[in-house]
Amino acid sequence: MNSVFLQPPRTKKNPQKDNPRVRALIVFVLLGLGFTVISLRLIYIQLINHEKFMSMATTIHSVRKILPAKRGQILDCKNVPLAQSFLTYRVRLDGMNVQEPTVTIKQLERILGLKEDSLLQNFRRMDRAYLLAKGIQEEKMQLLGEFQKGKLREWKKKRLPAQNFLTFEEEYSRIYPCGREAAQLIGYLDENGKGASGIEKALNSFLQGTPGERWIEKDVFGKEIAAYRGLEVKPIDGLNVILTLDSVIQHIVEEGIDRVEKEFSPNGIVAVVMNPKTGEILAMAQRPSFDPNKRQEWAIASTRNKSLTDPVEPGSIFKIVTLSAVLEEKLFSLDDSYINCENGAFFYGGKILHDSHPYGILSVREIVMKSSNIGFAKMGLELGENRLYRYARAFGFGEQSGMLSGQGESSGILYPPRLWSKLSITRIPIGQEIAVTPIQMVRAMAAIANHGYLIKPMIVKEIRDQQGKIIQSFSPNIVRRVVSDRTAKLATSALVSVISPKGTGAKAAVTGFTVAGKTGTAQKAIHGNYIKGKYISSFIGFLPAEDPEFVLMIMVDEPHGSQYYAASVAAPAFSVIASDIAQALNLTPQCVPAQAIRIEKNK
Repeated sequence: MNSVFLQPPRTKKNPQKDNPRVRALIVFVLLGLGFTVISLRLIYIQLINHEKFMSMATTIHSVRKILPAKRGQILDCKNVPLAQSFLTYRVRLDGMNVQEPTVTIKQLERILGLKEDSLLQNFRRMDRAYLLAKGIQEEKMQLLGEFQKGKLREWKKKRLPAQNFLTFEEEYSRIYPCGREAAQLIGYLDENGKGASGIEKALNSFLQGTPGERWIEKDVFGKEIAAYRGLEVKPIDGLNVILTLDSVIQHIVEEGIDRVEKEFSPNGIVAVVMNPKTGEILAMAQRPSFDPNKRQEWAIASTRNKSLTDPVEPGSIFKIVTLSAVLEEKLFSLDDSYINCENGAFFYGGKILHDSHPYGILSVREIVMKSSNIGFAKMGLELGENRLYRYARAFGFGEQSGMLSGQGESSGILYPPRLWSKLSITRIPIGQEIAVTPIQMVRAMAAIANHGYLIKPMIVKEIRDQQGKIIQSFSPNIVRRVVSDRTAKLATSALVSVISPKGTGAKAAVTGFTVAGKTGTAQKAIHGNYIKGKYISSFIGFLPAEDPEFVLMIMVDEPHGSQYYAASVAAPAFSVIASDIAQALNLTPQCVPAQAIRIEKNK
């Protein structure tokens, strides 16, 4: 066979496809189209949607870092710190930069004093800002810094990537140097560092300051580019709050109610000390209490300021209102008016009112001295519903004291006469069918001590900046005149007799001083029924009676044991605490000490 027929057929060449100029033209067209698309995309990004993409870039690479402001201090009247802030650090872990994580994390746990594997089980390499700890002080922060440097040197020797894996952020931690003393009054902060109760809450706007800010640029790995650090606004520290509280007197009261708690194991105790001339609160304490430094140990009920929030039936201490009213209206005189106390049983409105002892005919002074319920009930009948209600309101009952905002202060309970029962006119004069807060009761007694003027309780004295300059100061605020000076002096005279050897408050006497005061043993009512064996034992008084420097009230809720009368529970506590307060205020004794009198008699 001829070999010609075995050769493959020849194909014809395309002259256009093989032409180099055509191929070059195609390449140029494609490149032109590519550059055109890219140019259009750049125009779209740079001109049409510039703001959108600039915002995206800023969000990704620019970070606003908050610079915390130092919270202002809370100080007592002598500039003793009650609450202050100090610099601490938050420590964060960059998981991507941690080498040999098992060993490294375990070492961090030991340094931070954490439970074994508590960090390791939560470790994630992709978490670049894991919060290891907060509230770290300078000493431990330096220890962590040295640990990081050592690890970086170690990893370099092993030829492992060595970059910082710990970051430290400044913050401020709050401490309360006096612990549980005046804790309810001072208050505490929430988890975000904002005032949650007490002074911390009421004056948060002054204390918190203004945080600063710093804008930083980060690379794709999340590291700051220091050269591109942007705007920085420095923080403005908070202002300092100076209280009227005296930490020395506060400590005296705290120790005093500790003794009462130890002896009588009550459900609770409240004590308040106030300057009747200015309304300044010198001390305010309660049990149970709490330590704001130990948040994990709190019982939430103990954080409430019961001096403001918890109204109770006052019992016989409320008789100071009835006494003042009848003296102001000149219905009775102290020593020339006599009332039949019915030998301890008075039938009125279908009910029998009893006295603790059977009394016959007593003068008004004697009725006050012996705290006769029947005597005061008959004074109330003579006074009448409308006048009794008017004086109770004038003394500040049925309204908030306004001492401190945002504390849930109660107005107490004082119903208008149209809601009274037939019995009310004999029960309200002795402190029943009415509920008052401790601060209301202290303010009412202070009105008698202050020549008949009702004054607003005052706890904040000044607001100062960090240099000590006074930004705002607060002055005493007289609300109104309640009774005349004459009536206040007569009422004081009667209340002094309560502390006499024959009075219910004999054990409240303070050596070297004339004390005016009143006992109160109120049977507790639950759902409208008085419960046998449950009492609130109270004493309220002031000294020196001639020129009062302080009012002190002690209220003991359900003292346990055989003793529950105020004469045996609250009055002795008043004597000890008031004596210590008088020494702290450097008061000069106005009369011969009782001990000296006894010595002279023995001679």
